[in-house]
Amino acid sequence: MTSERNRNDSRRSVFTTLLLSYLVVLFIPVTIGGLLYGRFERIMVDNARSSNLALIEQVKQVVDSRLEELDQLSRQVTTYPKLNSLLRQKVIQSGEELYPFLDFMKEMERYRNGNSFIHDFYVFFNESGTILTPSMKTDLAMFYNHMYGYQDKTIDEWKDDILLGLHHQQFLPSAVVMQGHHEQSMITYVQSLPIGERNQPLGTFVVLINEKEIQGLLEEIIKANHGTIYIRDALGNILLSTGSDAAQEGNSLNQDDNMMTVSTRSSHNGWEYISVVPDHVFWEKVNMVKTTAIILLLCSLAAGTIVCYLMTKRAYRPLKEIISYIRGRKHAPVSAGMNEYELIKSSVLDSYEKQEELQETLYRQTPVIRSNFLGRLLKGYVDVSRVETDGLKMMGISLPYRYFAVIIIRVDDCSGFVRNNSESEWALISFVIGNISEEIPGYRAYSVELEKEQLAVILNLPDRDQKAAYEEWMEQLKQIIEKRFKTMVTIAASQIHEGLERIPDGFNESLKAMDYSIFKDYQAIIKFEDIGHHHETYYDYPLQAEVQLINYIKSGDLEKVTQLIGSLYHSNFEQRKMTPELGRLLFSNLISTLYKLLNDLGTTFEEVFGSENSPFDKLFSGVNMEELYHEVLSMYERLCMHVNAHKSDSHMLLVEKMKQYINQHYTDPMLSLVSIADHFQITSPYLSAFFKKHSGMNISDYTAKVRIEHAKRLMRDAGLTITQIALSVGYANDVGFIRMFKKHEGITPGKYKEMIHS
Repeated sequence: MTSERNRNDSRRSVFTTLLLSYLVVLFIPVTIGGLLYGRFERIMVDNARSSNLALIEQVKQVVDSRLEELDQLSRQVTTYPKLNSLLRQKVIQSGEELYPFLDFMKEMERYRNGNSFIHDFYVFFNESGTILTPSMKTDLAMFYNHMYGYQDKTIDEWKDDILLGLHHQQFLPSAVVMQGHHEQSMITYVQSLPIGERNQPLGTFVVLINEKEIQGLLEEIIKANHGTIYIRDALGNILLSTGSDAAQEGNSLNQDDNMMTVSTRSSHNGWEYISVVPDHVFWEKVNMVKTTAIILLLCSLAAGTIVCYLMTKRAYRPLKEIISYIRGRKHAPVSAGMNEYELIKSSVLDSYEKQEELQETLYRQTPVIRSNFLGRLLKGYVDVSRVETDGLKMMGISLPYRYFAVIIIRVDDCSGFVRNNSESEWALISFVIGNISEEIPGYRAYSVELEKEQLAVILNLPDRDQKAAYEEWMEQLKQIIEKRFKTMVTIAASQIHEGLERIPDGFNESLKAMDYSIFKDYQAIIKFEDIGHHHETYYDYPLQAEVQLINYIKSGDLEKVTQLIGSLYHSNFEQRKMTPELGRLLFSNLISTLYKLLNDLGTTFEEVFGSENSPFDKLFSGVNMEELYHEVLSMYERLCMHVNAHKSDSHMLLVEKMKQYINQHYTDPMLSLVSIADHFQITSPYLSAFFKKHSGMNISDYTAKVRIEHAKRLMRDAGLTITQIALSVGYANDVGFIRMFKKHEGITPGKYKEMIHS
């Protein structure tokens, strides 16, 4: 019975504590609200002013957007290519002089079709006294009396003030314009022509904007506002006003005592937009909100007290359920004198013990987790925005600085450290190199194994300007590995980058730097900044060089083969700095040419080189470019010697076959060096050089000789004309035949025919 009473006292104590806590939370905002109540009126006034300012800003944006259409129309009209010549034309005396004006009217009509904001526009030509609108051409009197005349201006005043005055993108205040028998309030835009004229303008571009168009734009914006909106130009002239008190615009702008006035100025044209609202409009709302606020505050206070009581009961119910759950657990350390909080504390401590056991398990797995994380970080698979310090700390990683670099260490020779080249020994050397890189003082470093012979190290640097110290750190790492562990390594280093998200960039840079280890002039430490900005994006192996190389091999010219390949190596690797990818591609193409030659010569790789490995294996084996050059050159030299060793009378036999082919096809007009080369499946330059070398004459001369000999025999027939003979021996016409015959025989075919028939 006593225990039950103690539990009830404890329950009442906790319940009271919770209730008081809720009530304190409730009364804090009530108290703050009372303190801030005195500022309420000022806030409401400021809000009203801000609201009016936002409204007038919206008005400015709407009007400015439509005025941009006017600017575009003005640019289109005033930059019309033929406008200057039209402005200087004095009198229109013929129909031809009228055509440029008609073309201009068509352009103006096209401009008007794309602009709904503008009521109408016209151009006045001072020299000819002409006015052009998009739809008509007329004089001043006709235009003023029947089209657009100003109610408050005579025709002379209109002409002097608007048409002949100097204006630069000037807006005139709204005025009544007579359009026939109708009156409309218009804002006038005036621009003197040509643009930039400072003395006597040759004309004027005038745009009429119906005031109702602007009022229509503003109607939806200001319909909830009971004030007036004014628009003044940069000179302070009121262009138009709209709103409930627009008729009293002169007085409204000066009566600041009973009005709330806000304004804004357009950076586009200097116009000022002014909103004037009577005081009673917003004070009525302020007083209404005040009364409502007080009533709501009292109601909220009463309702809040009730809610606090209900929430206390609700908050205590889960606590009671938790206690019941804990007491129901067999392993929970329950003591008779415990209250609710002590019992919960005991259970939490028990949970902490189990959490520590879990953390111990995680600690044993940390190296694997860290290695996986670093590998994904290097490859860009980690969302760095979600990386948290606690997560890094759990993996034993601390990255306090903003700057990072990545190096790749490749084991080139570890024979002085390992003996059996086993997997366990490779794991040991990777472990040793990783530990050394992490323990060298100067930077925070974290290593991760990439492949059997490579591992990457992420460096965290305190400053970007660490170039000298960065290089010294790498040199120290190299010296320790080589001297203490008898292991030769190549180190490829990235640039220093800012931000954890740039680590993948550094990793890619170090990979590219490692590729350059295949070049002879790169040492054990390769920095990306030394190779990243001056390599070429192409290699020099033109088609002509490949053709020459094929011909030299086929002719067995070893000296020229050596010179040509040496020249290619010199131009690509000694005169410029190439990327490893392009270097491999160049040698790949040279090897591809070698295989083409083997196919053309009717032999195989095994017949020439025996059982050697494919040259493509050496291409990607990691040897440097100089070694690869000597390897390829040696293969070409062996192929050339193979060709020379198998040379025989086959050359003369091939020449005889060529001559036989020409004798069989001399009547074909399409017979040429190219067609013969295609037939024998060799290149035209090689065929020409080969035939001349082994026959003593050009192949074209030999073809002409065969045709002329056959033509001589045909000339014995007196019934055949020179044209018929030319066509019979393969010439397309007698002109080419006559020229070639005279070249070889010294006389024309006609003279020769006369001689043999005389």
